[in-house]
Amino acid sequence: MRIAYVTINIDPRIINGGVGIKIRSQVSLWKSMGHSVELFVLTPETVSLQDARQFIFKRPARMLFLNFLAREISRSFTLMQMISEVRKYHPQIIYFRFGLFTFPIHKLFKIAPLILEVNSNDLDEYRSRGLFFYWLNRVTRNFMFSRCAGWVASSHELAAREENRRHNKPVCVVSNGIELDKYQPLAAPQNRTPILTLVGSPGMNWHGVDKLFALATQYQDLVINVIGYRPEDINLSIPLNLRLHGYLTYQDIRNVLADTDVVFGTLALHRKKMEEASPLKVREALAYGLPIVIAYRDTDLNELGVDTVLQLPNTEENVIQNAARIRKFAYDMMGKRVDLDSLASRIDQRRKEEARLTFFRAFLDDQV
Repeated sequence: MRIAYVTINIDPRIINGGVGIKIRSQVSLWKSMGHSVELFVLTPETVSLQDARQFIFKRPARMLFLNFLAREISRSFTLMQMISEVRKYHPQIIYFRFGLFTFPIHKLFKIAPLILEVNSNDLDEYRSRGLFFYWLNRVTRNFMFSRCAGWVASSHELAAREENRRHNKPVCVVSNGIELDKYQPLAAPQNRTPILTLVGSPGMNWHGVDKLFALATQYQDLVINVIGYRPEDINLSIPLNLRLHGYLTYQDIRNVLADTDVVFGTLALHRKKMEEASPLKVREALAYGLPIVIAYRDTDLNELGVDTVLQLPNTEENVIQNAARIRKFAYDMMGKRVDLDSLASRIDQRRKEEARLTFFRAFLDDQV
């Protein structure tokens, strides 16, 4: 197959992290399976996606209330150029990461069957960004779902949502995975007291970073790392045993994890009115062999029944109400690592991409 992979609305800080790793892995695996793939990225600055065709729109100078308008005009003109290049590529399939509608994205749907990738409850996610973005997404998302050939959901919960299914388009559930052979498991550290780590991003309150401040205050024998947040990103008093590292490089994150006993997954998915997910950061932690604490239903790990995964309820008070359990788990996990053999088949990305490509192929068969 000849596939154009298109993404237009991902913050460069995010795409330079776990999302970028996922995209690179997808493209690499599709190519290794014999397909021709071209990656097209619309971005306000250069991102770390090798071999991607990057279309960079300008960040305008400060223009008071016209700043946003000038930015969107630049984005639209650059998107027009991208769509022209996608058309010249002559793809058989366009794979599009669902994002906020940008004019003239409608022209992309006329080139080839377009398949959406849906990774989030976008209605509540955009609500958290303000009324303008909420209503822009709410008004335009039906266009995206009604015009697409089909869509891929990263969870069964997203696949079942009425606002996603109302257009009766084919859907396939493919949760997030990782290339296990690219991760070297980390030896368990010899810490005197437990070290726990969460990787998050400012503005994404569903990561639940704020919940860790009370935990750190209550149990000062625990050391808690928060990657992705700086002191200026927090409006809370910072306990001495809670370390804010800011954004780190991939290697620096690995160095922090090498000294970590337990990794926190997403702790507040309920804030997006979601129950199920398959976060990449959790899969990376497992690939390194680290025990995890999660507070949602994981698409791949649900009912796994291993002692290296601590499951919390998906509620606002889940951390503080289970603080003693978390502390005991952290001490129990010191010197322990995950049995990857029991997890490999569940989180391996190659198997997941084989399923995704089979879904793509069905649209081409229908055209014959």
